[in-house]
Amino acid sequence: MSPISTASPIYDQLVDEHGDVLHEARRLAERTHREAERLLSWDMSALEADDPE
Repeated sequence: MSPISTASPIYDQLVDEHGDVLHEARRLAERTHREAERLLSWDMSALEADDPE
């Protein structure tokens, strides 16, 4: 079942069959946005936190 309850049985059936593609796309877009912000940031402390040395 979708994390967001809908009144659409067709949508619910598609989510059951194929997964919640919209939720996954949102999640991946947010993750990509955070990573891009971190990598493009002028704040060097964000990059130093990832440095294993």
